[in-house]
Amino acid sequence: MKKIIASLVEGENYEVASNAARAPYFIVFEDDKYIKSIKNPFVSWGWAGFAVAELLKDEWCELFVAWKIGENMKGQLDEYGIKYEEK
Repeated sequence: MKKIIASLVEGENYEVASNAARAPYFIVFEDDKYIKSIKNPFVSWGWAGFAVAELLKDEWCELFVAWKIGENMKGQLDEYGIKYEEK
């Protein structure tokens, strides 16, 4: 399973970010193995949730994890069939 975590720091020793769309990094794991870190290019965008959801779809994300995911982003993730978890 491909899981992407919204993180405050880069690398596999992530720290879950409180705001999904504004997280500085997205940490990619596949079958619990660290794959890569992605710097969030949408951190200061308006409507960042939609852009981040698209990024997750393009990365073939199956599960997205953050402390807080906005309602607009949740709707977009649902549309793309991406499961999400708020920690």
